[in-house]
Amino acid sequence: MQQKNSQFDDRSATRFESFSTPLVASMPTESALRLQPSLARAIAGPAGRIADLTCMSAALIYLALWAGGGRPGISSNVLDFLSMRISIGHFAVLAVCLMLWHTIFSYCGLYTWQHVQSMKGLPGRVALATFLSSLIAGRTISTIWHHGHFVREALLFWVISGSGVMLSRIAIGLFHRYVQPHFRKSRYAVIVGKRARAGRIAEELKAHPKWDYKILGRVDSVVSQSKTPAGCLGQIGDLEDILLKQVVDEVIVALPAKSDYAAIEHTISVCERVGVQVQYRDDLFFDASRRGRCYRERYDDRKVILKMVEDDYRHRIKRGIDIVGALFGLILCAPVFLVVAILIKSTSPGPVFFLQQRYGLGRRIFRIYKFRTMVVNAEAAQASLEHLNENSGPVFKIFKDPRVTKIGAFLRRTSIDEIPQLINILKGEMSFVGPRPLNLRDVGLFSEAWLMRRFSVKPGLTCLWQIGGRSNVSFDRWIELDLQYIDNWSLELDMKILARTVPVVLRETGAA
Repeated sequence: MQQKNSQFDDRSATRFESFSTPLVASMPTESALRLQPSLARAIAGPAGRIADLTCMSAALIYLALWAGGGRPGISSNVLDFLSMRISIGHFAVLAVCLMLWHTIFSYCGLYTWQHVQSMKGLPGRVALATFLSSLIAGRTISTIWHHGHFVREALLFWVISGSGVMLSRIAIGLFHRYVQPHFRKSRYAVIVGKRARAGRIAEELKAHPKWDYKILGRVDSVVSQSKTPAGCLGQIGDLEDILLKQVVDEVIVALPAKSDYAAIEHTISVCERVGVQVQYRDDLFFDASRRGRCYRERYDDRKVILKMVEDDYRHRIKRGIDIVGALFGLILCAPVFLVVAILIKSTSPGPVFFLQQRYGLGRRIFRIYKFRTMVVNAEAAQASLEHLNENSGPVFKIFKDPRVTKIGAFLRRTSIDEIPQLINILKGEMSFVGPRPLNLRDVGLFSEAWLMRRFSVKPGLTCLWQIGGRSNVSFDRWIELDLQYIDNWSLELDMKILARTVPVVLRETGAA
């Protein structure tokens, strides 16, 4: 028995070590006509439902145009259709039709991903759903127009709606397969556990194509003095250092609760301290999840995720606000870009924009855009000015920085230099509200692991400490306000911060 277990451990370890390279998961398929689960979920999800009802509504309008005068052809009936007096009753009829169609599509299995996973069965389900829906549409149109062409209208609606629904599902599938992966960021994960269990977890991750994981390696729960094996990043006591030295989005715990309770608790405690998401496959929670800093999320009744920041529909709303606001802001500020560019170029030699590497979500490095407010090579001159640093923490700040140009002082005072960060917001690297992004030099001087928890959310254009005053906020208070924002985040809080930012900017009293 021991020999058998040993062989299994070796095989699992070999499988795990093969995942030291980036993981792009793929599901083995039984046939070429079988969709991957993630693709089937996309087709059967909200996008598929919206596309279906849009196609059905468009087909109904087309049918109304076609049948408006009781004869074929659209051009002669457009004016008749448009001259109709739209009443609340028409909207009520449309609403009832949409609800009935949605019910029919659900009954036919078009909103259950397992049922649409087979391309062989999908056309049949679409044909059945649209045929039943055409009976409703044909009766509706023939009743409104008071003529007896029910069969003709039902057949026409069936052909149009069926073709539209099928084409829309193909379009969603193509988008999900070929376009969406370019916008999806891989999740960097570390597995805490022994070789055999870690190997099984790695295999399971590979079997879920919806998750694009890159396994960095594993952390062994067994303290050993022997040489570190391939694929092992270190031991459980090294976990905090490992999380601080590289970008890690998630720590996956692969330890049995009964025998490794202390190691699991230590892992979750470390992850909470540095702001890294934890995933554990059991119904096990610790004080960290009850203090409001972690949020529980169940998956398939087997996996529990403890998140540092709750991820729900509000984050999608926040991202939508960022996109719309950034687009509107860039269009509105286009003349400002031109004027500021002329002022900078005419008063100081060098580029218009200042690009610097900053830490973003999960300590990913990105380039921040700002209008240049300092002389060229200002960063190189910072070393000679370190003794003038007026900030008590690692962040470098001088009240009257000699490197700032005259026009730069005005741009900073009015916060105009921050406008180009709308580009970062549009790219998804920043948000309108969040902790301010710090440069590599400042973060390199962080001496305590808990400071890293500020990187568990996207950096922002404005935040609590920035609207609280100019540069008289101490570093400790600065971090305290950042963590306060993270722990109490809500859309309402974001709106309050944005509302307070406007008068602060106009009065030129915000933090520089």
